[in-house]
Amino acid sequence: TAGAGTGAQGAAEAPGMHDTTLRQLERVQQVFPVSAVEAELSVWSREALASLVPWCEARGIGFFAAMPLGNGYLTGTLTPGEGFEPDDVRARHPRFTAEMMAANQPIVAGLRRVAARHGATPAQVALAWTLTRGRHVVALPGTKKERWALENASAAELALTERDLAEIAELPAAQGSWED
Repeated sequence: TAGAGTGAQGAAEAPGMHDTTLRQLERVQQVFPVSAVEAELSVWSREALASLVPWCEARGIGFFAAMPLGNGYLTGTLTPGEGFEPDDVRARHPRFTAEMMAANQPIVAGLRRVAARHGATPAQVALAWTLTRGRHVVALPGTKKERWALENASAAELALTERDLAEIAELPAAQGSWED
């Protein structure tokens, strides 16, 4: 989907695209210059790295990484089998079943190892990793609490080493799918 900023006289300056495909972006770009793209990107959802992130970088377009904390999973604060309130969207997502959360624990364990070396949290490591994907990448973690917002913001100061990045790159792919 697209959204647009407004110019001085109310005309759209350039659209931003959300949850889009590369094909859609290329079609829109032919008609109207795209200013930004938003799509999911996190340690456990790296699909955007194959096409969207490099496409944006090559064109000087900002990439907004949605759900860089995997809807809270990558914070390391969720317990498999703990469950969610019925109105929590995660209660209905296949990646948040007790079975899938348990299967994805090696990802969180890897983030914890890196975090321990830096005196950081898994969330800060996940966000710092996202920011290393390019100067044009901005992480958009959602939060409802000021303390998490402050912790998330401090991730920008965390300098991951080559060892850290290699270790994160070796983490297993996430199990489960948002579409199941």
